[in-house]
Amino acid sequence: MACAALAPDGDGDVHAHDRYVIRYLDGTTAASPFRAVAAAERRAGLHALGRRSVPTGLLLAALSAALDLTEGQLAGHSLRTCYLAMRLAESSGLDTADREALFFAAFLKDAGCSSNAAAITRIFGADDVALKTRQATTERGILAYAALTIRSLSTTEPLPLRLRRLIAIGVSGQRERREMEQIRCERGAAIARKAGFDGAVGDAILDLHEHWDGGGQPQGLRGAAIHPLARILAACQGLDIFLNATGQERALTVLAGRRGTWYDPDVVDALLDAAAHGLLDDLAAPDLVGRTMSLEPGGTIRTSDDEAIDRIASAFADIVDAKSPLTGSHSQRVADIAEAVATHLGLPLPAVVDVRRAGLLHDLGKLGVPNVILDKPGLLEPSEMQVIRRHPELTLRILEPIPTFADVAELAACHHERLDGLGYFRGLTEPELAIGARIVAVADVFEALTADRPYRKAMSQGQALGLMWIDAGEHLAADVIEALSDTLDDQLLLKLTRNSSVPSSAIETMNPPMLGATIP
Repeated sequence: MACAALAPDGDGDVHAHDRYVIRYLDGTTAASPFRAVAAAERRAGLHALGRRSVPTGLLLAALSAALDLTEGQLAGHSLRTCYLAMRLAESSGLDTADREALFFAAFLKDAGCSSNAAAITRIFGADDVALKTRQATTERGILAYAALTIRSLSTTEPLPLRLRRLIAIGVSGQRERREMEQIRCERGAAIARKAGFDGAVGDAILDLHEHWDGGGQPQGLRGAAIHPLARILAACQGLDIFLNATGQERALTVLAGRRGTWYDPDVVDALLDAAAHGLLDDLAAPDLVGRTMSLEPGGTIRTSDDEAIDRIASAFADIVDAKSPLTGSHSQRVADIAEAVATHLGLPLPAVVDVRRAGLLHDLGKLGVPNVILDKPGLLEPSEMQVIRRHPELTLRILEPIPTFADVAELAACHHERLDGLGYFRGLTEPELAIGARIVAVADVFEALTADRPYRKAMSQGQALGLMWIDAGEHLAADVIEALSDTLDDQLLLKLTRNSSVPSSAIETMNPPMLGATIP
């Protein structure tokens, strides 16, 4: 099924519209660029690994599509950055350890991208994803940033409020921008460590937005003080961004113009030389996933077993929850609740594992939803609800190409479906919803009800269960609610924090027809 664009940017920006499109790299649109994963896996002889193992590069390549959406880039941006960086590394003299770190850092370079989304929305009062799209192609300088600021302010707010925002940005904008970049870089490095990548991977993420001449963020590092892997990634990601935004000729002109200012001169020279010999043509290849995976250094392919997959899934759950101040540890709690219920119902261990991972990643598609919608304090407009309703589909498209994740993708994508067929995004009915999907849906609603909201305190467990029973059999599965009630005395649920934040869909999760109009 095609995954169409969620919504165009308010000013009609074509690239902002395209940021939600997941494309095949063979020329067809509206789908994941990782469709070639199965073929790449067969070519590499990885089918013998078995269901519970997955090549780490393929896992990160697919998940990185969610980070691309958050950054306002076409899905596959991180993959293309990785390909460019690894081709440069072939002739750069980097040792195997550094090339391996470069390979994985390319997929995780934007792991901190969600941590500043709410702050951007607070400062500008507008679409954080659209702003990031514009900022990625904005030059340095007061006039450039002033133009970006004016264009990014919300057009729906009263003029006096927009003027106050503009004045505040003028007074403290540079400081706040530096602080946001600091948070983003540090958070990204921490996520990489949680996912199992230390040392050079985290260092490359920390220095990604530093500039060769010292004009970057957040530390203002200069020249050789910037980590060498960050220098490579910065130029490669910039080239890919401009290729998609402006075309090849303009992209190469920008790259050359930033030589010695934004980017390491040696890296720019190497990229320009490689581009002259056809490197950029490779980015349109239908088998780019396979080509990129073949560049993993060391002669062996790193694989993730169950434990490593769970680490990476948990790290990406943190990325999702960091996008909104309302989410707290929502995904982690949903996963804990869903796992406890699945265990209580006697599901086989592999099914319990899939349910937990679906709980961790069910809101992955929300990384492509602007915070101006996620954090809206009032009721959502129909057009905003339409955007929200696409996030389970994006979750499905991102997860389903991952080896071993077919069931996880389906369970995660069903968390807003209802037994009576009035849910979204496919309107599935009771016979079409697996027990794992019903478990994740119950866990999602229960966590939302028992978490604090800006306009109300968390409900008690009894209040939440009572409210859920009202729609049992129509919205939520009665047997799963009963199982949840039975598990509430288990140590696993007792240790959950009662005051974690509500899900980023603070309004949407509870609006009719999700639980009816009885929600206060």
